[in-house]
Amino acid sequence: MIPESFELGVCYAFDSYCKRTLKNEAINAHKALNRRKKRILNFSDLALDEEYLFINPDPIDILSEYRINELWISNELLKAVIENLPEHLQQIINLYYFDGLNDRKISEITKIPRSTIQNWRASALEKLKHDLEKIAHDCPGI
Repeated sequence: MIPESFELGVCYAFDSYCKRTLKNEAINAHKALNRRKKRILNFSDLALDEEYLFINPDPIDILSEYRINELWISNELLKAVIENLPEHLQQIINLYYFDGLNDRKISEITKIPRSTIQNWRASALEKLKHDLEKIAHDCPGI
């Protein structure tokens, strides 16, 4: 026969364990909610001019040319130079710069080691730079 005080102690211990578990879960939920709030922006938090950009995007406002080191690069020129890259380098550039994925995510998608992705991206950028400089040298008016 188990003494009544021992059973009562077990009940108190279990009660304490349950309360601590609930408190920890509430803390975790609160932290997760705060992390989510930092990542998500409500439209009500935007200023009127920022909100206008989302509601009424004007394609005329989008730049079609960029100046980099005395070279004007149009969107069409950049697209053409990227299309001259090998297929695997095009994919890396598109995933990284246009889809906004980091090297780790690209590695998971393509099943290629992250360091290889990083090296390919660096070599693609060097090739893009070389090709754009060559175009600027050959056709200074562009």
